[in-house]
Amino acid sequence: MHTCLWHGVFGPRRVPVLLAATCWYATAGHDPADTEDHRARAPWYTTKTQPSTADMAAKLRRVIIAARFKATRPDQPTPEEIRVIRLAWEDLAA
Repeated sequence: MHTCLWHGVFGPRRVPVLLAATCWYATAGHDPADTEDHRARAPWYTTKTQPSTADMAAKLRRVIIAARFKATRPDQPTPEEIRVIRLAWEDLAA
């Protein structure tokens, strides 16, 4: 059994994942309100000024989960498109 601190805390697979999360956050996921959101969830952490790597990984995880459940069917009209079509039909019927 390997008891090295590096493998115990970070693990050989966790480092690339955290690196990918950090790169994603820097290029696409950054929002200035992230730090305030974290402070709202953890009010005892008032000195936080920048998101941590764990915050970045957690946000990426939330985005991935939301994307899995978000309906992305381009063949289906959006509610706004349905509303416009109904209004057009009502105008034609009047």
